[in-house]
Amino acid sequence: MKTNLKKLIDAIKNKRSIHYAIIIIIGLLISIPFFWVQVRNSDDGWLHMLRLIGIDNAMEKGAFPFLVAPYFCNDWGYSMTAFYPTIVAYVPYILGLISGSFFNGLKIFGALTTVLSGIFMYNFMNEVTKKKGIAFFSAIIYMTLPYKLEDIYNRYAIGEFTAFVFMPIVFQGLYNLLHGDKKRHYYIAIGATGLLLSHTISTEYTAIFCLIYVLFNYKDFFKKDVIIKCIINVAFILLMSALFLLPMLEFKLQAQYAIFTPEIIKTSGEYAANNTIELWQLLKDKGEENGVSFVVGIPFLAMLFSGVLAYRNIENKHRDFYITFVIFGLISLIMCTNLFPWGIMPDILCTLQYPWRMLGFALMFFTPVCAMNVYYLITNMKKEWLRNTAYILVFVILMAFTVKELAAYKVDDVTVDEKYEQNSIENPKINYFHVNRDYMPAKALVQQYKYLKDREDNTVVISGEATIENEDKDALHLDIDIKGATSGTELELPFLFYPGYTVKLEYNNQEVILETTESEYGFLKVTIPEDVSEGKITVDYTATTLDKVSYIISPIAVIGFVVYIIYYRRKLKLGGK
Repeated sequence: MKTNLKKLIDAIKNKRSIHYAIIIIIGLLISIPFFWVQVRNSDDGWLHMLRLIGIDNAMEKGAFPFLVAPYFCNDWGYSMTAFYPTIVAYVPYILGLISGSFFNGLKIFGALTTVLSGIFMYNFMNEVTKKKGIAFFSAIIYMTLPYKLEDIYNRYAIGEFTAFVFMPIVFQGLYNLLHGDKKRHYYIAIGATGLLLSHTISTEYTAIFCLIYVLFNYKDFFKKDVIIKCIINVAFILLMSALFLLPMLEFKLQAQYAIFTPEIIKTSGEYAANNTIELWQLLKDKGEENGVSFVVGIPFLAMLFSGVLAYRNIENKHRDFYITFVIFGLISLIMCTNLFPWGIMPDILCTLQYPWRMLGFALMFFTPVCAMNVYYLITNMKKEWLRNTAYILVFVILMAFTVKELAAYKVDDVTVDEKYEQNSIENPKINYFHVNRDYMPAKALVQQYKYLKDREDNTVVISGEATIENEDKDALHLDIDIKGATSGTELELPFLFYPGYTVKLEYNNQEVILETTESEYGFLKVTIPEDVSEGKITVDYTATTLDKVSYIISPIAVIGFVVYIIYYRRKLKLGGK
């Protein structure tokens, strides 16, 4: 009996498949309460629900690759998909189609990211330490971080909590390349591509920390084979992310959008400095109604500070990693506060807007540290029954604290989500005040209380002379008859300016493609090339050639990446490097 029990305990402690099963079960249990709260009631949930509805509308009324939602912003068309990464758009969309509602798709996606974050943190720490106990503790701690729960339950910051899935993959690949057998260096490309297609801010700061990590280990980096593998990874990252990067860059180069305008979107050092937190907020909330909680919890702090006792037991080969992640965690934590000189930082580093977002990075770096502390303290105990008891006790405390955290999120009437979604589908024409407006042309946004307020959904003659008749608009398609137009007449069409519209002018038995530019107020503008006594103008959103090509490049790159991995692993088996 004792022998069988010991075998069972050893299997639970050391068998990877059992660890994966426990991680999946815990991840799903953590996610169950999310199906009892409103997505609509979270900080950003309503926006992401609208985004999925916008994609659905674009697929019905737009043109591939469906970058402009037709009915948003007073029926003028609005693009979120060109600026907000692809994974967090299309995966929840597909899950929504399967589950029957977009709000359920968002909830399922949140549950999926919770489970995957645990699995990939487990893989990362198993790569670093080759100790499944540390890997298992890391996964459980990572999944139950209070800030991570806050990201999902309170904020529904989809990009940020999805980034928790891919950050461990990036660092696993980097660690493997610099300190491991280099057989999984391509994890860098997998993780970085996932980050780029999930959350640009997290990608930016992950890249910075990776660069610092390389500098810390420059002797291991500046080797021919390592540099070649890095170049290969970077090439695949850019190619596989082309479907997001190229359209976004094209849009950015053709007009000034709010998201890239610091004075509008508030991405200045001054704004960041005014939105830092105090360190005591890691222990207690300010008590603001509907505010964000930054409390990390007593269990986490206890595991972190237990390093004072545990460090001497840590194996020498793991100490550099341990110290590096302590430093990274401290840097990230300081960046949350006014101790960091945000006021003099360049705008590109202030795109996070709220420095407390760095708490996610701090906790990600501290998670392996906490797991190593707990593991080495327990393994140093002499009696096996005491070690087993300690393992169970730590696990129970973590679960109990997580249950307490989850209980703080009140149960809501989830039919509110259903009604909101249904109403948005049945009444697709959404006022520009009812979307986030971050991705509007900057010229339009600054006129939101003036020109936009009174602008009707029709074509406006800006200059010159022309008579507009029989205007017929359906989503991203417009037909108008034009008469008595003089050469050089400028028309402002009822569409916000985004690249990809095709405007045709038919007159005198000929068809001319009119060049589209941005009007003074951020709308689509065309100029009549010569006198037109009578003609017809047709407008359609067709997407640009570059947009379409980018959606071809990425799938081809993914196929090429898979082929490369197969070739590379086969080469390793044959004794190559």
